[in-house]
Amino acid sequence: MNNDRAHSSSGLVDNVAYVEDNAMAELVNHYVEDLSSIFFLGDGSGDNPMFRYVLPLMNSVPPVRFAIAASASCHMAARKSDEALGRQSLYLRVRATHFLRERLENPTIATNQATLASILMLAQVDMCSGDCIEFETHLKAAVAIIRGRHSDDSLNRYYFEQRLTWLDVISSTSSSRALNFTAKEIKVTLERHSNANGREWSYDVFPCPIDLFEMLVDVTLLYKSHPNRDYPTEGDLKYVENMMNRLKNWEYAQILSGPRKHMVEGWRFGIMAYLERLFPSSNMVQLEQVTSQVIHHAKLVPPASSWSYSLLWPIFQAGVSLGHEGQQEKAWMRSRLKLAYEAVGCHHFVNALETLELVWNKRIKGEPVTNGMYGRTIMLG
Repeated sequence: MNNDRAHSSSGLVDNVAYVEDNAMAELVNHYVEDLSSIFFLGDGSGDNPMFRYVLPLMNSVPPVRFAIAASASCHMAARKSDEALGRQSLYLRVRATHFLRERLENPTIATNQATLASILMLAQVDMCSGDCIEFETHLKAAVAIIRGRHSDDSLNRYYFEQRLTWLDVISSTSSSRALNFTAKEIKVTLERHSNANGREWSYDVFPCPIDLFEMLVDVTLLYKSHPNRDYPTEGDLKYVENMMNRLKNWEYAQILSGPRKHMVEGWRFGIMAYLERLFPSSNMVQLEQVTSQVIHHAKLVPPASSWSYSLLWPIFQAGVSLGHEGQQEKAWMRSRLKLAYEAVGCHHFVNALETLELVWNKRIKGEPVTNGMYGRTIMLG
């Protein structure tokens, strides 16, 4: 752990210790020290959006504090196979939801950025639990707040909007539902943070650059809006061809190296695999070759790292596309998903692995995974 993070962590925990009992403080401490940087791809805690925008709210915003504690308990329950901790997490989620409802009933704070932060944290706990029972409800509430208020231009609110948009899109890629945000709303959210050099990585909210995320949004919107996906029109196929060419030829504006380079390429090939699987009649790429590229780049990333955990969506797309012959690749994917679950403690990794096993055993086909026929929301981002 670097010194910046240690310093920031200790200050936050000291502040929370006197407002909650010891058990609550221990959970918050665990979250700050062990979980708040799991998916962060930057270099120092000063750039970590969790430290910049979320954790400073936990002493003054009860639903954020209880959602953080619930998340810590959920992770620990998974890692230790502890049912008592699982029940504790559920209790804390209920408390956090109660406090959120109180905020939503108060017109002076119902739409402010702390309320969006509360919704985001609860959505992420719901995602981590693996059941996603309230996930859609949280997203709809966030969309209503964002649509109903346009005067709050604080940068931290942009983070909450961007992260919620990301969750909406990624969950839609493996479920039957349409996006909650419109294409126009997503574009506005993505354009909020830019400078003279163009759009930045968006506070490390997304594991892939914004350009690639926009292409993923376009692909998903086309698929969700198509009346008969088995018989795409000539115009649709032309659109798919143009999109695939954009993905083939796209290059990041800056020179990349190390894990970030492989991260970007993994996502680029993962989106190509997703597009080809949704519109196979396009025959724009050899799915086998694209899948092998995802695995190639993923293997060049340290397995127990933020980079690796953030590559699981492309890995899943490659896994759904594997044929009966890819036994070594399947074994590697099993190992990577199991490692992520043991290290992070998020049940959606288990959901993803169980779904892949069903696909590989031909109990379900790859396309129904995208349509949500398996009955689970798979969140890998």
